[in-house]
Amino acid sequence: MSEVSAGLRRVISVITARTGLHYYTDKPALLEKIIAARMAALGCRGYLDYLEHLNDGALGDAEWRELESAVTIGETFFFRYAEQFRALEATILPELLARLRTVRVLRIWSVGCANGAEPYSVAIVLRQLLERRGEDGWTIEILGTDISTRALDQARRAEFGWWALRDLTSRQRADWFVPVVEGRTWRLKDCYRQMVRFRHANIMDLPHGRGQVGPFDLVLCRNVLIYFDPVQVARLVREMAQRMTAGGWMLVGHSEPMEQFENFMQPVRLPGTMAFRTRERGEGRAAHSPVGGPGAAPRLPAVPPRPVRAMRHVPSSARGPVAGPTGEAPDGPVADPMAEGTRDGGREAGILRTIRQLADSGAPRRAVGMCREYLRRAPMAVGVYFMLGILLLALGEHEGAVEGFRRVIYLRRGHVMARCYLAHLLEGTGAAEDARRLRAQARELAMCLSATHVLEGGGGLTAGGLLRILQDKENHDAGLLAALPDIASGLS
Repeated sequence: MSEVSAGLRRVISVITARTGLHYYTDKPALLEKIIAARMAALGCRGYLDYLEHLNDGALGDAEWRELESAVTIGETFFFRYAEQFRALEATILPELLARLRTVRVLRIWSVGCANGAEPYSVAIVLRQLLERRGEDGWTIEILGTDISTRALDQARRAEFGWWALRDLTSRQRADWFVPVVEGRTWRLKDCYRQMVRFRHANIMDLPHGRGQVGPFDLVLCRNVLIYFDPVQVARLVREMAQRMTAGGWMLVGHSEPMEQFENFMQPVRLPGTMAFRTRERGEGRAAHSPVGGPGAAPRLPAVPPRPVRAMRHVPSSARGPVAGPTGEAPDGPVADPMAEGTRDGGREAGILRTIRQLADSGAPRRAVGMCREYLRRAPMAVGVYFMLGILLLALGEHEGAVEGFRRVIYLRRGHVMARCYLAHLLEGTGAAEDARRLRAQARELAMCLSATHVLEGGGGLTAGGLLRILQDKENHDAGLLAALPDIASGLS
C-alpha cells in the first residue's frame, strides 16, 4: 500500500468512526473524490494535512459539517413509504391521540430527516387528523435531525421541486404548498412548517450520552442504519428505544436489520408494513419520564414544543387519505448504488445526476428527452434506461415505462428492481400471470444474494428488505409498488 493510499485509508477510517457509515470501509473510491474536493477547497497538501485540519478545533468543526454534508445523500420525497403513512393515519396516530388526550402533548422524532419531507409529511397527516377529530389545544413537537447541515438548510427553507412532490396530486400540491417558481418549485404552507423544528445531530453521539433525549411517542428511523456496522446498529437501536415512552411507536425501513429492533421492542404487524412498540411500563403521560438508572443519558434542553391552536381551515381534499400511491427511498446517509453498478460509471453517473436535477427542477419532460438523447449515443446504458422507466412511470406514461424496464432486463438479466417495477405495471394492465412470474424471478434472484446486498437501482434497498416486501405482498395482497422504496432517489 502506498503512502498516499495509506493516508486515504486513514481519512476514511476517521470518517466512518465519526459518521458510522461502515459501507465506505471497503469502497474507498466512493469517498476519494469527495475528500479530494474538500482538500482542494482548503488548500491542503495531502491527507495528513487534511487530518490535521479536521482536528483543528473550531476550524475542524466547520470542516466536519462540510464533509458530513458531502458524504451523505438524503434524497427523499413526500409520503415516501405510502403504506407506512396509511398505518400512521389509520392506527398509530389515532392510538397516540387517544392515549395522550388528557395531557395533549405529542412528541415525534424523525431520525435522518434529510430535506425535511418526512417530518413535514407527518405534520400534514397529524394536522388533518386533529381537524377531523375536532381536537384542539395539543402541544406538538415534531423534531427532525440530520448530520448534514446542507440538508437541514433545505429542510428549514421548506422549498421543494417536482421530484420531491411527484407522488402528490395537483390538488394536494395546491392545498399544502404555495408556488415559488410556477411549475418548478413550491414552498410548504406555514401552518405545516411551524409544526416542525430541525436540529443538527449525529446519531453516533447517542451511546455517549449526547444527542436527543426525548422521551418520544413516535420515532421514524427509516433506512438510516442500513450502512452501519451490525454492532453499531444494536447499540443505536437500544439507545433510541431508551428515548421512547412506554408504548411508543417506531417505524423503520424495509431494509433495516429487523432482528436488532426485535431485541428491544415488540414487532407489530400492520397492513403492508411492520412497526415496533416499546414495552409498557405504565399508562398515559406518567410513562414520559426519561430512562433513569446508571448510565442514563443526561437530559439536554429540548426543542421548544409547538402548540397547535385553532386550525381554522384544513382543505377538504386533505381530509381523505394522504399517502401517495407509489413507493419510497432511503432516508439518512445513503451512497449511490446506481453509479457504482453502471458499466461506464463516471459518465453515466454524471448524466443521471443531471437528469435527476432536471426532474427535480420541474422539468420532467426535459429529463425524459435527455434520457432518450443519451440512449441514442449509448444504447447499453442500463441505468439511463432504468431512470427513463421511472420518469415515465411518474408521468403516467405506462407503456413507455414498460418498454424501459423491459430493455433493462434485456441488457442486464439479473436486474431485480426492473422486474419489480415491470411486475407492478403489468399487474395494472390485468396481466396478472406475467406479473406473478416476474415477482417470482425477482424473489429467486434476491434469494441468491446476501441479505445485506444493496440492489442495483434500489436506492439502498437490500435483498433481504425486498424479500420482506414480497412476502408482505403475498400476505396482504398489497400493491407491490406502494411497498417498494423509491429507487429513483438513489440515482442522484
